[in-house]
Amino acid sequence: MKKLFSLLAVISYLPSLAQQGPVHVESLVINPYQTFSKKDTSERKQIAGWCLYMSTNEDYKHITEQASAKYFPGPVKEGAKKVKRTVNIRHQQLPDEQLPIVSRMSFSDPLRSTMYSTGLYAVAGQPIEIQIPDSLVAKGLHVQIGCHTDPLQAGWSAFEDWRRMPYIITDIALNKTKKKVTSPFGGLVYINCEPATSSWSSNITIDGAIASPLYVKGQTSNEEWQRQLQQNKAPWGELMADKIILSLPDSVLQTIKHPDSVAALWDLIVSGEMELAQLPDKPYRPQRMVIDEHLFAGYAHSGYPFMVHHSPTMHMLSTDIVVDPGKLLVPSEGGANWGFFHEIGHNMQNYDWVFDGTTEVSCNFFSLYMFDRLTGGRDGAHSDIRNTHTTALMKEYFANGANYETWKNEPFLGLILFRQLQEAFGWESFKTFFRKCQEAAKADPKFERPLSDAAKRDRWVGDFSAITQRNLAPFFEKWGIPISDSVKAVVQQYPVWMPYNFPPQP
Repeated sequence: MKKLFSLLAVISYLPSLAQQGPVHVESLVINPYQTFSKKDTSERKQIAGWCLYMSTNEDYKHITEQASAKYFPGPVKEGAKKVKRTVNIRHQQLPDEQLPIVSRMSFSDPLRSTMYSTGLYAVAGQPIEIQIPDSLVAKGLHVQIGCHTDPLQAGWSAFEDWRRMPYIITDIALNKTKKKVTSPFGGLVYINCEPATSSWSSNITIDGAIASPLYVKGQTSNEEWQRQLQQNKAPWGELMADKIILSLPDSVLQTIKHPDSVAALWDLIVSGEMELAQLPDKPYRPQRMVIDEHLFAGYAHSGYPFMVHHSPTMHMLSTDIVVDPGKLLVPSEGGANWGFFHEIGHNMQNYDWVFDGTTEVSCNFFSLYMFDRLTGGRDGAHSDIRNTHTTALMKEYFANGANYETWKNEPFLGLILFRQLQEAFGWESFKTFFRKCQEAAKADPKFERPLSDAAKRDRWVGDFSAITQRNLAPFFEKWGIPISDSVKAVVQQYPVWMPYNFPPQP
């Protein structure tokens, strides 16, 4: 599920604080067993408005714990001790040569501020102090408290009963060397910096938070990890691999006995998807995945971070699979692992090759690739790519007459076209196609000549025909995909290709 709404859209939706009525938000409890009804629209606007106001409220002395915080993100265990810790943060600027490509990968929120983990947790209603050197004051840094960035007043969740408060992060600008901040909900502490900001490395001191588990691949030993878990009082922590960072509740972290194996497998997954997309092996920042009780859209959605549901009351379970290498690669007929691969696939999509009807199709290239490369095949990968389902979809579609409007509204029907190309010409043809798109992007670094939808369809036909040395225009037209006369004229130099027994008979 691609990310559908921006925070700006959320802000425009909310009422001003002055318009709020008598709802006492500070004492309001919302949790999976005490949901807030979708029917109470005026009260929901007031609650959402309060949450958004508090997310940037700098009056740290007068912010108290919101009553729902003990349920989500959860309570701090008894005996927690506040610490003063200096963390070294190294910001890596998004390289100029990657900007034309990355900026077209809109589903991944490529220009959203990079979140740097600190291994600290801010207690709800209690202030922390952040101290930065003078050299960073003008860098536009922010402190963020909380990893659950989804606003429930937008998207599908606007029409669902809320299972947590609608907006629970705090985001405050670090525009002076010392800043005190209080969150009504609490959460993991991050230092945020925009990707285009020039690279820097510096020590930042945070006082008043508590330690939270943070595994760093290649730095944290398994023994040190177990000590962190034994001493942990925070409800959330993180596992940091090279290519991805997982934000997980303590109940899940406590089950991880071999974090090195979990980190290695997730690096393998993300590296594989990057390899298909032909992206640099060393990304300018890792992907992020956050587990959440309630998302604004779908079972999961793409973005930075990409979000995954775990809600036992809604029978949406994911946490055991996330951290268990023995389960993560077991075919699940379209279950959690297909979903993980699918959402990371959205983060790999390039606007220049996603045409109308393929947003929920081309992300599944990456799901297929992961099953091909990591499990040895597609058996059990998803019920909708079974042979029987594939044949039934095709026969019904062609019996009714191939029609682009129908094709683009059925993702697994749309996927068949690209499966046929992959089966005939292999994954290397896709990699070559993606490289050609990237070269074209570099020729238009400021995105001054965005492609029309028709031009994207023509690109698939024209470039893929050149790559395979086959005329693919009749194949796309047989599927009902509109293409231009000009691209048909260009590719007629190649021999026509059509799969055997296509459309399927009898």
